[in-house]
Order: sequence, then C-alpha cells, then structure tokens
Amino acid sequence: MDSVSRRKHILEILTQSGAAVTGTELSKQCEVSRQIIVGDVAILRAQGIGIISTPRGYQRVPAEKDGKKHVFVCCHGMDLMQQELEAIVDNGGIVHNVVVEHDVYGNLEGTLNLHSRREIYQYVKRMKEAHAELLSCISGGIHTHLVETNSDEDMKAIEQALDQLGVLYK
Repeated sequence: MDSVSRRKHILEILTQSGAAVTGTELSKQCEVSRQIIVGDVAILRAQGIGIISTPRGYQRVPAEKDGKKHVFVCCHGMDLMQQELEAIVDNGGIVHNVVVEHDVYGNLEGTLNLHSRREIYQYVKRMKEAHAELLSCISGGIHTHLVETNSDEDMKAIEQALDQLGVLYK
C-alpha cells in the first residue's frame, strides 16, 4: 500500500470507528510501524483534516454542534480527579481538555474528549499504569476544562456538582 492509499485507509478507519483508535491498532491494520502512522496523521492534519490525539488514541474531530461551551476553573489533586470528571459527564457534559498555565511555556493543553464514565475509567487506569502525574501538578492543582453540553440547564447542573465537590477555583 502506497502512502496516499494508506492515509486514505487511516481516514476511513477513523471515520467508520466513531471512537478513538490507537496508533498501534492503525499500524497493525496498515502493516507499517507506529512511527509511520504518527507521520501520516501529521500529514493528514496538515491537509486540514480534523484528527485529534486523545488518551485512548486518534479520533476524528466531531462535527460542530449547537451545544453550549463553558470553561471551568478547578483546583484539586489526584484524589478528586475521577470524581470531578464524573460530575461533568454524569450531568450531560463532554470534557474536551485540561489546560494549565506554565511560567515559561504559557498554556499547556491536554486533549481529553471524555464523554462517559467508561472513558473516564480507561483514562484513570492509563494514568495509574503509567504512574503519570496530573498536568495540573505544575500549577499547584489549578487547571481549566472546556466543557460542552446540550443545554444551559446541563451546564448549571455541572457547575453545581463541581461546587458541591469543592473543586471549583474561586
């Protein structure tokens, strides 16, 4: 398979999947190394194709919806991470990212794209297996999340849940 055909195939896999697909899985299906997949995805992105990297793999950028978006400023440690994320998805939200401010690099962003408790469980499991620290450890626990919902009512429910959990930075 030549590089053009391979990139078309990668795009088909990601489009048909509807969920994240790991670089390892793509490399198996395309019979190339994972590094070749990384390069192919970079080229597809440079061509303007919306592909994001999530903790669960590569994913097509979801079509823009008429949803409501809000940035929540939070502060907590690892002990409340899962509860914070669950409070968001349980109330109808999607957690698009986590952003922290760094003195030298400015804003550092991690794409999360979490829609469900199952995805949160996988994310937390991967964090533990990798012995990874929260991105917010470099900012004293302060971080933001871009959250999307279908309604203002859902957004208010998320804000209340985060407030009750004690993670909103005030």
